[in-house]
Amino acid sequence: MKLSPDQINTVKKLISFKGYEEIDVQYEILDHVACRIEVLMEENPKLTLEEAFRKTHSEFGIFGFSDLADSYRESIRKKFWRRYWTSLRNLLTSYRVVYFFLLGWTFNFISQNFTFFGERLTAPGWAVIGLMISVVFFLIYFHRVGKNYKNYASFKHGLSFFGGFQLIIHISIQGMRFLMGPEIPMELNFQGIMAWITIIAMSICWVSIFLLPKIIKEAAEETEKLKAIYEGT
Repeated sequence: MKLSPDQINTVKKLISFKGYEEIDVQYEILDHVACRIEVLMEENPKLTLEEAFRKTHSEFGIFGFSDLADSYRESIRKKFWRRYWTSLRNLLTSYRVVYFFLLGWTFNFISQNFTFFGERLTAPGWAVIGLMISVVFFLIYFHRVGKNYKNYASFKHGLSFFGGFQLIIHISIQGMRFLMGPEIPMELNFQGIMAWITIIAMSICWVSIFLLPKIIKEAAEETEKLKAIYEGT
């Protein structure tokens, strides 16, 4: 037998009541559990939906759906990173890599024609300032899209990037003093090493700002497809 849309909605609510509030995790569990409930109710037509759900839940042992949910969260995490590396590869091998060359040219032009509070900065020094401004707008963007995606495990995993962002921003701010002056330090000394650590950290942050919104949207769209299958049942 097939569960009706109302029954599917009831099962989803029962899964939520068990403490699994992330929408993508709910539908992954639902995709697994609904099939088992259908089998149980077909074997025993007198079984109510709630009874079939409790029986299915008990079949997973004392931890219920916990292990299943954890495995889905781990799967979501792995998919997130796969999307990140795939998107990075696609970005670096497409015409969009021109954006980074344009950014580099812009910061180089600014470094040659403008000063910052009377100090002349290298192009990466200006890039750090640009990065600070971009991160502010990025946080505003995440706050806005968070209204739609805040209950997705994939979105929450995306937010974990901000822990890394904070470290990168801190490195960039501290390393900015090594990028003062018209030239990038090239010597193999503390100043030169710190300058290039700053440049690398900043580059990672720039790339992530380009990639993360698209990755989170793709993950949410994947869940929407699964959601549509059940809502159209």
